[in-house]
Amino acid sequence: MITVFNYHQSDDEMFNTIVDAVGESVRLTVENKRDEKYDEMQRDICSNVAKYIVKDNPRYSKEFEKKGSEILKNANVTKNQTVRENFNAVIAEIINVAIPTTTSKAFGDTFMEMHQVGWGDTARFLISSNDLFQVNEIAEGVLRGVLQPIYNDEITVNCGTMEVATSIDWYAVASGNFDWGMFGQRAGASFGGYIMLKAIGALASATTNLGAAYTAAGVTTSQWSTIVERVSSANGGAPVYGIGTLNALNKAIPATVGLQYGLGNEVAKEGFLDKYLGARLVPIDQVIVPGTVNTTAQLAIPNDTIYLIATDQYKPVKVVFEGDSVVIETVPQRTTDKTYGVSMQMKIGVAAIVGSKFGAITLPQGD
Repeated sequence: MITVFNYHQSDDEMFNTIVDAVGESVRLTVENKRDEKYDEMQRDICSNVAKYIVKDNPRYSKEFEKKGSEILKNANVTKNQTVRENFNAVIAEIINVAIPTTTSKAFGDTFMEMHQVGWGDTARFLISSNDLFQVNEIAEGVLRGVLQPIYNDEITVNCGTMEVATSIDWYAVASGNFDWGMFGQRAGASFGGYIMLKAIGALASATTNLGAAYTAAGVTTSQWSTIVERVSSANGGAPVYGIGTLNALNKAIPATVGLQYGLGNEVAKEGFLDKYLGARLVPIDQVIVPGTVNTTAQLAIPNDTIYLIATDQYKPVKVVFEGDSVVIETVPQRTTDKTYGVSMQMKIGVAAIVGSKFGAITLPQGD
């Protein structure tokens, strides 16, 4: 998981308690560390949610003191506009916390960086030139050599609206059986997975513009070493790491049989070498294409490319969030099962901005 960057503490302690508890529930779910206290935590969250969303209605707030979260079984309560607006505020902040919690830390630390802009704003990135001055020899008596201006570049990224529409069971919340950790994990992972797919697509698109000097087909010692040296040299001698899926990284092993001795245990245990020919290898988590989980389980990130990126340089993929919260809209519906339809919307922009040179090794098809 990566650091939560857009969670704003409220002046209402009850609201903060709810969001923090759900964030912890999502973390436990993601890390598969749910224990016997988890169910009790969910009941407490349900109770606090019910207390918070009715707090602005004196009659319902008083009724809550008698009935607790079961007050949400009353249709008059759950149809109240103020109650729904307070509930939407809770859901919005939960998603803000869940998205970074469910996003791969390795993914965020390697080639993707996140930014926020205000509502209606455009993200603007100034990319410094990576050119160096050319040193010229001049004859005695010559005033100066040729002027060499170096130009920076400016890139803008605009956001578009992304949506996840779902429903929440009022009865489950009322009875204390609603799993907030699972809800947050699914919603966050859905948005996070979409962002990852857009980021990988942007990176793959940018790769086509790198030129032959920074790309190669096949993991040979010569090709790998050459691109690692070029990427490092183009970025001021910075160390280089290779990132890719597990399926891609396990192709990075010495071709010479003698050099393979002693590496079997590490590869069998981790699935790839920790370092290969001067580049540390970092795996990125795969994502299953939505809708194929129970059928073909199609993997979204291609297994045919290893990207070579310099450390502490411009990360090639920029993810921009517009505004500081998720927008929640009620989905009008008439149901008999007491569900509350919600549309969770975020304004997100993803673009590849190659401010620092990186390399790409493509693997043979079928590997």
